[in-house]
Amino acid sequence: MTPLPAFSLKLRTRIWAELLSCLLKFQPYNKTQQINQEVAMTHTASTLMPFFGLIRVSGEDRASFLHNQLSNDINHLSAGQACLATYNTAKGRVIANIVVLKRDEDIILIAAADLCETLQKKLQIYIMRSKVKLQSMDEWGVAVSIPAITTVQAEPVPQYVLSATQINQIWQITLPDNTTIQIGKINQLPPLNTETAKAWQVQQINSGIPWISAATTETCVAQMLNQQLIGAVHFKKGCYPGQEIIARAQYRGQVKRGLALLETTAILTAGDTITDSNNEEVGLIINQVQQETATLALAVIKHSAAETQLQCNNHPLTIKKCFFTTVITGNT
Repeated sequence: MTPLPAFSLKLRTRIWAELLSCLLKFQPYNKTQQINQEVAMTHTASTLMPFFGLIRVSGEDRASFLHNQLSNDINHLSAGQACLATYNTAKGRVIANIVVLKRDEDIILIAAADLCETLQKKLQIYIMRSKVKLQSMDEWGVAVSIPAITTVQAEPVPQYVLSATQINQIWQITLPDNTTIQIGKINQLPPLNTETAKAWQVQQINSGIPWISAATTETCVAQMLNQQLIGAVHFKKGCYPGQEIIARAQYRGQVKRGLALLETTAILTAGDTITDSNNEEVGLIINQVQQETATLALAVIKHSAAETQLQCNNHPLTIKKCFFTTVITGNT
């Protein structure tokens, strides 16, 4: 056997230096980084979204309990799936619209942060003997991102089940307008970026997807917010609070208010009243985002007001688009 050559001290030192350099360049597998990279391939930068809060629902009766309280079919939602839903008063008014994520051991409710305490208290009343526990998730947060190429669907198709994936304790849910939300512990989510947050709000408003907050809770029935068009209302799931009113509105065509995209140079706030030229109330602001030269808003207005001059806080409003079509038969 030929003996191995003897390396000089200088050569051995050089070999060890190059080996150490290669080891330092090695990056261990990081699942959190992977999900961020996968989102970046199809979406712009993400941002924390303080608008949202979370409630954890646990206990062996959690699915049946929420099925009897919310407007969507929770019983047939599989673990690892999500859906949209509304929680309503007995008169059919939307208390909150919600993203529901079903996991193996619990169900997560995502709603406006300023409504989570109210939502939890109202749900708590109906638990009674059900094996259900409600908990706020203060250490968790919600992040959002928008597609690299944004498109607005002319006629949304109801999506009763939303795509949801999990990587390294971070859940990602794709909404009907192809924007995404991620939920996880706040320290694992991206920091707040106001420009990205505004871009996400603009996308939601342009797509006609409203988010109810404390300022607008219990002001509208689901159809005024087009919840039936995006899959938040399941008309064959059975009874829940407000179901009779919502079903009657759907099948008898009694809703005479709907969503409209508005623009103005004034500063608006959710819950602001919209009036016509006679100073009569015809609607209210649901969501708004202030841009460089104008304010974009999603509002609920009377169908009969769509052809009139609207104003808010004595400032004129321009109707950019109505998310409803109807034959006007009178005011409501």
